[in-house]
Amino acid sequence: MKKLLSHLKFAYQYIVSSIGFYPMLLSLLFFGLALLMLYFESLGLSENLKENLSFLIITNGATARLILSSITTGIISLVVFSFTMVMLVLNQASANFTPRVIPGLISYKSNQIVLGFYLGTLIYTLVVMVNIRSDYFKISLPGFTIFLAMLFTILCLGLFVYFIHSIAESIQIESILENIHHTTCRQLLTEIKADKGPRVPNVFEQDNWEYLESPRTGYLQGLAIKPVLELCRQHDLVLDFEQPLGNFLIKGVPFARADKKPADMDAFVDRLLGFVHFSREERPGINYLFGFKHITESAVKALSPGINDPGTAIKAIDYLTDLFALRMELTDEKIHYDQNGTPRMRFRHETYANLYSLVLSPIRQYGKASTVVVLRLLYLLRSLLFKVAAYPHLKPVLYQEALLLLHDAGEEIENPGDRRKINRQLQDINQMGVLDKQLPLLQLLP
Repeated sequence: MKKLLSHLKFAYQYIVSSIGFYPMLLSLLFFGLALLMLYFESLGLSENLKENLSFLIITNGATARLILSSITTGIISLVVFSFTMVMLVLNQASANFTPRVIPGLISYKSNQIVLGFYLGTLIYTLVVMVNIRSDYFKISLPGFTIFLAMLFTILCLGLFVYFIHSIAESIQIESILENIHHTTCRQLLTEIKADKGPRVPNVFEQDNWEYLESPRTGYLQGLAIKPVLELCRQHDLVLDFEQPLGNFLIKGVPFARADKKPADMDAFVDRLLGFVHFSREERPGINYLFGFKHITESAVKALSPGINDPGTAIKAIDYLTDLFALRMELTDEKIHYDQNGTPRMRFRHETYANLYSLVLSPIRQYGKASTVVVLRLLYLLRSLLFKVAAYPHLKPVLYQEALLLLHDAGEEIENPGDRRKINRQLQDINQMGVLDKQLPLLQLLP
């Protein structure tokens, strides 16, 4: 049962983020509404309303069919046009920014609700249309139900205007980066809240371990924590996941280890894998590491010769600055305890040093000849130095990456004026007195 619930939880995350989730849900609601209204019509709803609200009730069969036919044709056109716009927006976003942003654009609930309202109105109208003049009803026409179809159509026109505005905003890089940043911050805050601190129990320091091989190739997206802890408690063992969540695993390569061999290794591994989720997709809502990657790819794409948009790269660096400052609060290892307080499982996050290099190295390589990008990366460093005092073990990481940046900038940037600007920024950083060593200034070329 727990295994089934675990799979359903993982499946729910992908179903909710699918572009078809809300349209399907609203379509079912409108279908049920149509059946409910027709049931009320069979009880004489329109006949009772005709006395006081005669202007709402359609009594002419030809007019009713013309209205419903026009609604059906118009809504189909809106649906086709709207879905075409969505595909064009996704194609443009993939070409101008990065294909990684597509899942985020698809998951916008507002656009899904608009498309769902279109489909729901169309289904509602079709259900009503096939019941015109039906012998099942005591009255000739479901007049009030047809009037509701007209109201839904008017609302669809208003939603279409909103849809155009929403699509135009969603394709802007500011909106895309803000959405990724917000999602990544939420994931980081969740991890920080669950963090138990840097203390590692002695049980994880032993030498003899039994390795568990990956059953398939894909990204280790997540796992159901409580069922895995209970499984470890039942077998009285400790699990150590060597690969951080979000890493790409190869089939047959060890991805975890146990402090002792279970009595039935095959049965244990089979149950464990029932709570582990693999996927070939990377989504910031599942792992914060993907959010860093997506923002980095957007910055690198903006710095490519084909796009040449340093402004977008600077915005991406600004969002990364906030994320790196937040990541300082998270330890590189996470320990999980069972209900008795016994350590049962350890996860390794991507270390701060690896993440810092993974994210900033591509931006540094593509932007090393741009003074504005180099200055922004130095501003990122300066901002992090205001928080690093509480995390002194991260000072060498920031220092080494700063040296790499200065080495590349010193080789690419030859303009004396630009080098002076960089030196002024370096002097401000050195005057802070946070780093253990002073950063070297760029030599002024003759």
